[in-house]
Amino acid sequence: MKNLVINSMFKGSLVVLPLLVTAWLIWSAISWLDGLGLKVFYILQIEHIGFPGLGLLIIIVTVFFVGLLFQFNPISWLYDQVEKALLRIPVIKTLYGSVRDFANMFDKNKPKAQKVVLVDMPDTGIVTGFITSENVPEAVREACGDDLVPVYLPMSYMIGGYTVFLRRDQLTEVDWPVEDAMRFALTAGVSQHISPERKPEFILPIGEPQEIPK
Repeated sequence: MKNLVINSMFKGSLVVLPLLVTAWLIWSAISWLDGLGLKVFYILQIEHIGFPGLGLLIIIVTVFFVGLLFQFNPISWLYDQVEKALLRIPVIKTLYGSVRDFANMFDKNKPKAQKVVLVDMPDTGIVTGFITSENVPEAVREACGDDLVPVYLPMSYMIGGYTVFLRRDQLTEVDWPVEDAMRFALTAGVSQHISPERKPEFILPIGEPQEIPK
């Protein structure tokens, strides 16, 4: 009886805890966005009849109309000019450029340079990495040669990671969806979800792709 109670509580926690954490994160994000949207009334000193979700609705409508405006070439051209001016300012260049590059990772209309690779680390074993770009800073290229790519090596449980420059012959490219590989790395292998449309494969330098051994 005691084991039944303990096992039931443990299994119940495994089911309820992810749901509670997910619901809390979503609710916190919605509440923050709702409050942010309501600040428009305070800034403009406009009296309004408040109801739950009004601020979030304002933000959604604003984002929609901004996206609609950017469908027109003159608006896009004007934004490009403003962006170029911002990227000339030292501090703003770093902050804005980093946020912009992060946001562009979710743009499906832009080609993704990110690829999953395996790196054979002599002291630690084989590590999952991600080629983040095909472009190498000019200073690095002049000092070390052209055959380098930036590779991001994440640490488990989302506590950080680091970026290294490696030669292509040090990497083994893997046909593995970036989302699945990142989830696997960040959860220390606990999450091993495989996208239904394709399974991970090794892409070896010579020969045909081979499935990862189970």
